Amino acid sequence: MTNSKKIKLGQFFTTGTEWLKPQVIDFIQKSGCTIAYDPFAGEGHLLEISSLYGIKKTIGLDIDSSLTWVINDSLLKIPHIENAIIITNPPYLAKQSATRKKMDLSEYFNESTYDDLYLIALDRMIEAQKYVVAIIPESFINSTYKNKKFLKSITILEENPFTDTDAPVCVVCFDGIEKGYDQIKVYKNGKFENDLQTIESIRIDPQNTVKISFNNLGGWLGIRAVDSTDDKTFIKFDFKDKFTYDWENNIKASSRHYTLVDIDIANNKKQDFVNKCNDLLNLIRIKSADTVLTPFMGNTNKGVRRRRLDFKLARAIMERVYNSIINNTEITL
Repeated sequence: MTNSKKIKLGQFFTTGTEWLKPQVIDFIQKSGCTIAYDPFAGEGHLLEISSLYGIKKTIGLDIDSSLTWVINDSLLKIPHIENAIIITNPPYLAKQSATRKKMDLSEYFNESTYDDLYLIALDRMIEAQKYVVAIIPESFINSTYKNKKFLKSITILEENPFTDTDAPVCVVCFDGIEKGYDQIKVYKNGKFENDLQTIESIRIDPQNTVKISFNNLGGWLGIRAVDSTDDKTFIKFDFKDKFTYDWENNIKASSRHYTLVDIDIANNKKQDFVNKCNDLLNLIRIKSADTVLTPFMGNTNKGVRRRRLDFKLARAIMERVYNSIINNTEITL
């Protein structure tokens, strides 16, 4: 398989050391493993720097027969190696994207409930080895992946470790020990932010008890749903005429970056509703260190990960504010 095909399949090459944060090095060293093992070795960059994380012996596998590694399809099975820790960057490719590209990956997806190759890869890795370090999409944090209970930590990377994509990623460390989410640490770069249980508790879900219509040209409420790169313009709720945006020509059923919302709020309560939606949104962002919001491609000019507000969370925010105004109650997370 050529490199261009591997990129088409979602295999991006990690060339830097941005992913190797202090807590990741500490995890690798405390595993006591003496072999760095990459079942998706590709160009071998993660193994080439093994001395930086204190391991001398390396073993790589890859499906590409043109490379120097032992040939193996690690999405099907990964051989166990004694005293080895997996350190890898598996392929990322959603089932929907594969279908759109007319790629037949049925041998992987037909036997799995997952919708992305990297989740299948995680299962194969956890089956093979106790200790696993993997660079995967940051959206993993908000996934329902069944084996999160074996995590030791998640590290969000705002620095880009790739040369061929700016896909938002994180580093996950698995230690094979089942634990509660309150014992799983979440970092942003080199800084500890919170445990996974606390972050999960900040996530709010809609109850669908309020009539809310998105992408409705008749709506009065505008939502900018994506952070800009300028470090000044962020996700926000506001009256539609407060935005310098061509609603008439740009809002479609598929719109996700801007939307117009129709929700029945008395005119004298609309400003209060807008203010409280923004207050609740900002509270969620601060308390979760932004991890509850969807990571968006690229960073701001200051290197901060851009975020997107999906309609599920937007609905949950508006429902909670609506009910607080109707019932004259405080808003809580």
